[in-house]
Amino acid sequence: MSDEQVLARPIGWWLKEADFRLDAAFDRRLEERNVDRRGWQVLASLARQPTSRTDLIDSLAAFDAPEIIQNVMEDLTARGWIEESGGLLRLTPDGEREQAALAPLVNDVRQQVVAALPQQDYLRLVRLLEQLIAAF
Repeated sequence: MSDEQVLARPIGWWLKEADFRLDAAFDRRLEERNVDRRGWQVLASLARQPTSRTDLIDSLAAFDAPEIIQNVMEDLTARGWIEESGGLLRLTPDGEREQAALAPLVNDVRQQVVAALPQQDYLRLVRLLEQLIAAF
């Protein structure tokens, strides 16, 4: 694609398209376990440490509205993968097993990103996005 063709689309289009394609790649890879990227994010967050509903929703606010994250939490609770005790959400033993089974699938998608961008380009892209975010 020529520079002119690339520049014909605004940066917002590129950012949204990249996000859409990353979500789709994660969802395709995770669908065999009947989980989407948001479910993975909740499980991965709770695998790091138990947390309150409010803190979990706040930590994932950049990805989805609170009601969507709440729905994901309710789904994972109904599956028996997370539970709430003492004001904190945590993984159940089944949730720990599921999170461990999902981790290699998530890593597969992350490796696609690594393969698409050499390390220096990846770092440069992230630094440029950091600058863009700071500007707003």
